[in-house]
Amino acid sequence: MSLSVSAAHLAPASPRLAPSEQTLTPKAPPEAAGQALANAGPAAIYHPSEAAQTLREPLQVIDVWVGRSESPEFPRFAERFNGAQAVLKSAFTAFQSTLASTAPDLAATDYGFTVEADGRLKVLDKSGQLGEANIKRLTVLLNGSAELKTAAVAYRDATIDMMDASSPWSGSRMGFYSLTNENFANTIDLAPMLRTYDPSDLTDIKDRFLVTQLAYKGERATEETERAMYERRGWSLDD
Repeated sequence: MSLSVSAAHLAPASPRLAPSEQTLTPKAPPEAAGQALANAGPAAIYHPSEAAQTLREPLQVIDVWVGRSESPEFPRFAERFNGAQAVLKSAFTAFQSTLASTAPDLAATDYGFTVEADGRLKVLDKSGQLGEANIKRLTVLLNGSAELKTAAVAYRDATIDMMDASSPWSGSRMGFYSLTNENFANTIDLAPMLRTYDPSDLTDIKDRFLVTQLAYKGERATEETERAMYERRGWSLDD
């Protein structure tokens, strides 16, 4: 079928309707219809539902803990942390070199270590390569290295200071976690963060960075842990 379209003017298709001459006269309804209309009741009765009534209950006030803002001192603490990390890495490299000469069987294992609350170094055997006797040997050697032990304690303290100066919600957000002398050993394994790895080796990569260890092992900061931190440091909540 073909259609032809013309630009010529087309008259409207609706003609003008002439008014009707018929007169409309209202009539009363039949008596039966009028009686039925008079006796008719409402079509429906509305009863408010229980759900609708609960909307009128008073609102509840919920307190939400936000936490502290990042301290203006945070950059200074972060710089101190970076320095402590560099010193610890150098001390660990020297310890590993000595260990490879004096106890190559221990140096070849994938051991970890951390700092306990009293400042002693603790061996971590997450791969199960050591055994009780070797754990004791390595514990003695780690704590016998004054340089490594001092550097590890300084790193722990600098890390805690940096996180306490941060905030749960602003800046670096390191304050999102609560790190203390007491929970450090259960949270941080120092060895994976200090070893040198081949770039293609992605084994246990989450243990090679402080932030990723905190992400899966760290204790979340709360109003209670923040208050305890302020009390531990002798700070005022208004500081």
